[in-house]
Amino acid sequence: MKKILFTVLFSALFMTLNSCIAMKNDVDMAKSELRAENSAKMKILEENITKNVTNSLQEEVAKLNARLDEIEKTQQTEKQMQKNKIDLSFETLEELRETIKELNNRIDSVDLKAQKSGVVEEQLAALEKKIAEKEQEIAKLKEEIDSLIEGFKPVDKFTITKDGKVRLPESSEKSYNQLVDYTKSANCDPAIARKGWEAYADKWPESRKCDVTFWTGETYYMEKSYNKAVETLQPIERNYPGCQKIERSYLHVAFSIFHIGKVDVANAILESMKQKFPKSAFPDEVKELEKLIQSKMPKKAAPAKKAPAKPQTKAPAKTQTKTPSKTKK
Repeated sequence: MKKILFTVLFSALFMTLNSCIAMKNDVDMAKSELRAENSAKMKILEENITKNVTNSLQEEVAKLNARLDEIEKTQQTEKQMQKNKIDLSFETLEELRETIKELNNRIDSVDLKAQKSGVVEEQLAALEKKIAEKEQEIAKLKEEIDSLIEGFKPVDKFTITKDGKVRLPESSEKSYNQLVDYTKSANCDPAIARKGWEAYADKWPESRKCDVTFWTGETYYMEKSYNKAVETLQPIERNYPGCQKIERSYLHVAFSIFHIGKVDVANAILESMKQKFPKSAFPDEVKELEKLIQSKMPKKAAPAKKAPAKPQTKAPAKTQTKTPSKTKK
């Protein structure tokens, strides 16, 4: 009985062993087939990945360029920018960051699968370079957004921003006084001062028109743009008859015309100014201009001095002497 049982168990074990060996051979064969199939699929996959990733990344970069163009167009309208530009820019910035993050993730995954392909590596390097450029553009955009945000904050004093723009306080009186102080200061940049007066005129177009015109003309006078100074200052009397800056504008028009080289015209303006303002508020400047004009005016020749008349003395009367008559012989 035991022999029979042993024989049966041995036969069953033998059959199981044969079955395992056959199964192992099948598994090895299936593995070989799978490896071959996987190798073929990997080649196809690498080609598809290269093509798809390149196309996809090019589309993404094109989208980024289009979106940046859209942002630049949006920045051109200051009023709309004041209402919704900042929020829109931040949303766009976040979208760009997310897009770049996604592109970086794709590049990492492609790099793991296609690191043996030199072509793909070159394309990825080019894409990484483009992404770096976009990141720089985003950083620049962020600086512009920060500048815009700073630009919407009210200021307490006359301010010149990093990009050369002028910011004024919300009070027209405070802005005017600070602009006058800056224009008269020793470290004044006439071009910046002129921007300030232009900003003042834009912000309060009906306020202090004569004063704004005068100080704008002064900035030209300060930088020795005498033709521009005359062009700006000369119409003040006609346009603003009651303006307190008329005499000063007269004076600086005369100075400007003198420096242009028209001495006679400058002298005529000075004489006209003396009649209009007999008691000048700027006597020192008037005297200075007179001296300058006199130094350039041709000197009149002094009349020749007459020699003192000599006292007339009467000549002694001549005595007539009679010649003795010849005696006749």
